[in-house]
Amino acid sequence: MAFLKKRGKSWYVYWRQDGKKLGKSLGTTSKTVARQYLKGFEYKLATWQLGQTTDMSLDQLRDEYLSYSKATKKQSTYERHDAPRVKRFVDRMKEQGVEKVSGITVRRLQQYQQHLLEDLAPVTVRHSMYALRFAVERGYAESNPVRKVKKPKAAKNPPRYLSFEEWEKVRAIAEETELWPLVATAYYTGFRNSELRYLRWEEIDFERSLITLGNKEGFSVKNRESRTVPLNDDLKDTLMPLRKRRGFCFLNRKGEQFGATELTRQFKKLIATPSRLPHFTLHTLRHTFASHLVMRGVSIYKVSRWLGHKSVNTTMIYAHLAPRDDEINAL
Repeated sequence: MAFLKKRGKSWYVYWRQDGKKLGKSLGTTSKTVARQYLKGFEYKLATWQLGQTTDMSLDQLRDEYLSYSKATKKQSTYERHDAPRVKRFVDRMKEQGVEKVSGITVRRLQQYQQHLLEDLAPVTVRHSMYALRFAVERGYAESNPVRKVKKPKAAKNPPRYLSFEEWEKVRAIAEETELWPLVATAYYTGFRNSELRYLRWEEIDFERSLITLGNKEGFSVKNRESRTVPLNDDLKDTLMPLRKRRGFCFLNRKGEQFGATELTRQFKKLIATPSRLPHFTLHTLRHTFASHLVMRGVSIYKVSRWLGHKSVNTTMIYAHLAPRDDEINAL
């Protein structure tokens, strides 16, 4: 029998084995995630104690993994990443005659990876087989054959961002549409699609000129840590006339919260397509926010904090845009 206990901010799992009390950190502050782990761990512990191994069907693996994903991850992550990737993997294995987890070999994974590379980018392929680690953690497989498959190298291209001239063109187009307040917020804050959709008026402090994006029902900030971004003066002027006491800041024509794909479609229809700019999406404005700040001499550390990056190393993709540092000539 295993049980959970919270120590500090993290959850731990404890159990008895061979008369000894053992425990380990789960590395999470979420009780929901900890409970999900406990279910699988108790089953795994039972198989150890009985000296048994369990060979799960791929259909069972798919259903249990997706149930876990839906309960512990953001809805957008479940719908856009986990569900299609796991279903695609299971369907392909079954086409090859594999019905059980034990039938997944290194050779079959190599073939599957090559199959994906025909249509998908390497960076997408690298994240398409992680359900097998879940099978190992739950005691359904003794080892993870994915570890023996060499991952395809993903090219590290610089992010697409708008030049100052391109931004002025986009701004002129956006100002003539109902999406302008949202587009302005995207440019002046660097918020992601989901962050824009879930931004609430209560989170904008017009008096102190701050926006504090926090976790709320149905939404959690990436890395689950709230962050504060200064409220740009131009953005303040745009949002002030629309200010309300509470509720979502940006609504569709029906007065309802935007859906993820709905906002993407509207942005493409009203902004991206009329601009005729290549490779331009709503997310491009996040890269533009960071790039323009760095190009104008703002500290990379401040930009990293405003973007919500867990490590400044992630933000270093914009470092080459910083103005020339003439202090080297002091030598």
